[in-house]
Amino acid sequence: MKSISLLPSKRFREWARAGILSLPLCLVPGISLAENEGEESEEDEDPNPPSFRETFESRKPGQVPADFFVLDGDWALEKIDESVALKLAGEPLAESQIQFGKSMKETGGRIRARIHAERKRRSLPRFGVGLHGVSGYRLRIFPVQERLELIRADEVIQSVELDWRPGEWWFLELSAEPSGDAWTVTGRAWAESAARPESPQIDYISTETQFFGRPSVTGTPFAGLPIWFDEIEVWRTPESEEENDSVD
Repeated sequence: MKSISLLPSKRFREWARAGILSLPLCLVPGISLAENEGEESEEDEDPNPPSFRETFESRKPGQVPADFFVLDGDWALEKIDESVALKLAGEPLAESQIQFGKSMKETGGRIRARIHAERKRRSLPRFGVGLHGVSGYRLRIFPVQERLELIRADEVIQSVELDWRPGEWWFLELSAEPSGDAWTVTGRAWAESAARPESPQIDYISTETQFFGRPSVTGTPFAGLPIWFDEIEVWRTPESEEENDSVD
């Protein structure tokens, strides 16, 4: 009897979020019901695929990948839930950041990451994602205040109430897009057991127009426990035809 291999858990989650699991089996990517098994079906390409994507599936526990740049904190790849993820150690109890991908100089984009953290008695962690280096906007969950915050440097620009539940994987998604003479900055946060919010909880118009730096994830392990980061994806806003045709 042939054994049946189950879908990898991360791939299963990706298909579920994309709504692929509700499609007929013949429409699921990678599964073909054609009589000729050697014949590959044509698949539509994503018009704007992630410019950076790291699920750590093929990584071994150990040091962080070479294309990650540690600014602060003790980071490493370790196993969790029978998979490998990026771990921020429980010490030091300070704001820590790690960057990756290419610099996004005056380029709009979006970042999404899957994050897991715990509380310890009354001590709770703080964690987030960013797009444009240290000086750009960051979206973070601040559980002790039950808030989802948009910050820049150390200033809270906008915040909303958020009921964060420890011990569950959460998604954080930050977007910053040019809009005329300003930028539209939006943010979403949701538990893995819930659906992605249709409308962003954070919606801010920035009159700042100078943005540059690499995407990042950040964490402050106030609980003295590790914070885990996984399924990190970054999208760059495609350049318009006018920008492509312009001459410096």
